[in-house]
Amino acid sequence: MTNDNNICRPGRLFIVLWTFAVFLELISLQIRLAIFGGTGWLTYIKFTTIGSRLGFISILTILCAALCGLWVLIFTFIGKKAKCAPEIIQRRCATCWVVLLAVDLFFRHKIGELLGNAFSFFEFASGVGGVWRMLVQAFQWYGDIIIMSVLGVTAFSVATWAFFRWFFKPRTKISRLDRIPSRIINVFILVSFVAGLVLMSVCAPKFPDIQKILASETLFGAAFNVIVNVGSDFDGDGYGAFDLPPDSEPFNSKLHPHALDIPDDGTDQDLLAGDLNRSDIPKSIRERVEHQGIPNRQSFSDRRNVIIVLMESVRYDMLDAKIDDTPVMPELQKFIKDGAVRIDGAFASRGFTQNSVTQTFWGSFFDPGHSLVDDFKSLGYHTAVFNGEMLSDEKFDESCGWNRAGDTIVDPGTIEENVDHHQSVPANMLMNKVESFLDQYDTSTPLFMYLFYQDPHFPYQQDNPSVFIDREIKRSEISAKTRPRLWRTYANQVYHLDMAAGRLIQALKNKKMLDNSLVIFISDHGESLFDDGYLLGHGIAIQDLMTHAVMLIWGAHHDIPAMFSHPDIRRFIWDDFASIPKETSIVPVDAPVLQFIGATTVPSAISHRFADGSRVTYEFASHTAWRETSNASYPGQRQRLRLPDHGNTPIDQQVDITKDLVPDTRYWSPIPNALQNPQVQTLIREWEYMQWFHQHN
Repeated sequence: MTNDNNICRPGRLFIVLWTFAVFLELISLQIRLAIFGGTGWLTYIKFTTIGSRLGFISILTILCAALCGLWVLIFTFIGKKAKCAPEIIQRRCATCWVVLLAVDLFFRHKIGELLGNAFSFFEFASGVGGVWRMLVQAFQWYGDIIIMSVLGVTAFSVATWAFFRWFFKPRTKISRLDRIPSRIINVFILVSFVAGLVLMSVCAPKFPDIQKILASETLFGAAFNVIVNVGSDFDGDGYGAFDLPPDSEPFNSKLHPHALDIPDDGTDQDLLAGDLNRSDIPKSIRERVEHQGIPNRQSFSDRRNVIIVLMESVRYDMLDAKIDDTPVMPELQKFIKDGAVRIDGAFASRGFTQNSVTQTFWGSFFDPGHSLVDDFKSLGYHTAVFNGEMLSDEKFDESCGWNRAGDTIVDPGTIEENVDHHQSVPANMLMNKVESFLDQYDTSTPLFMYLFYQDPHFPYQQDNPSVFIDREIKRSEISAKTRPRLWRTYANQVYHLDMAAGRLIQALKNKKMLDNSLVIFISDHGESLFDDGYLLGHGIAIQDLMTHAVMLIWGAHHDIPAMFSHPDIRRFIWDDFASIPKETSIVPVDAPVLQFIGATTVPSAISHRFADGSRVTYEFASHTAWRETSNASYPGQRQRLRLPDHGNTPIDQQVDITKDLVPDTRYWSPIPNALQNPQVQTLIREWEYMQWFHQHN
């Protein structure tokens, strides 16, 4: 006869692990996202009514029951096959389950704390040049945190194993929970699994907020989301019937979200707002799309030098910022007083360096196979690049054409002073090379020169002297609480970048080249410094802080558009060089800047930023749209909150985001019936046409 105590019963094990998982997920979601009320990390999804709260908790509980139950059954089955003692099966099953959940939530919390809750692994990887490049950068920025985290996880795993060794020790009596028949547990798990599939299928179209939180912020929802969408992708086009955005034509692989919508063919390939018609697109926008990436091929008598300077992560308000009443960017302010034109309407299309740099050289969202380097090389210019980070890091040597048409190439790998072989160098070190180059340059040959200043890149620790700080902030200290020190550390790097810009301007003057040059200074994007209390960095949200760029132009012969973006630079240069009336310029004077977040071909959202300061954004997943305006009145609008400027705040003063957030001048409001709104329709049409025009061949 078999001893009942030697039988591995799943009751107590299942109930304990299930309860633990539900409470852990709910506590974590509230801390990170404040979904039941309070201030969350860049989330506007709140469950404030009793019904919505109970509904969300119920669905999460069912998903947890299903996956926790499967975990217990699988471990029990394997343990029995291996003839392990019941207590050993229970210890191993419980330990692995708790460690898995804890590690998942720890990294979700840590990523949210450091990079903002809008961080997306896949979107970030595409923005920095691939998964491997992202992992390399992550270790460069957070090596100490990663090492400590691995050690912490190891210690937690040992402690968990020790606890469950005591909790699931051999018993002389069977507990009440273990008396629950295995058949009942199995049926309950099966019913929970089926209910989970049904609920995740219903949630997507009926309750997109619940589906979004579950699929993107919980391990259980993500697993069910994959199962549901893979299972409903009958035509193999990569989109399921319950995906976000959903594939409403699951049996036709030619029709699916983000498909190329062919203009004027009577078919709505991307299942979005009907067939794309050219007549629905304003002429100025259509012409801008059709001329992206196409240089003017005429031979110019104009032989001005062209100098383009991209400045890493310099947010727009730094141009006027002061720390203890000292200007952060005095050299560029002086350049404006001397005659450089300040462009207030310059915005990145996407808040990542890779996109801004390549779009500048391509004059397009997509690689046309040639760039500004090729243009000037074919016109007999000397082409030179001085890059503050390795050109090969994000493959700028290939994508921008320096490997095929560059004459002078300088980056950290070619600078002798970079004795420690850092991947990036401060702008002042780069300027030593620039000044030496210009001193010896033969001005009888026109020059195309590109500089990239990298100093203010996260984590704001380039090797520069302290001007506004007693010491720079440590990576482990970076948080909203320490924003005054963070603000000064960041401003200190911007200040040194500005000093380098002043050296460049002076070097051009000394060589008597400035008056015969078109000079463009522009940030690659902006930078959020916990301005909303939670969000840090760039590229993870469509907002002014992350996309509004500093831009100055010197020596232009034509009027400069009010709204400007990196893809417009190539065309603007050729329009400015050409002997054509300025009213024929292809760069529209006041057309909105097209922005997006996510991959270039499969974005999660797109946006139009207008000259009047407003923005209209459309989200593909939920087919919803919203607008941002200043001091306007729309139904359902909410006022943004932000932390004040900390230019005069004591450096070690602690910030309390529950008290220090103040009303902003900007308001956010949903757009009802989004696909019927004319502004949303124009936004979608431009995006569809741009995608089709540059991809269909």
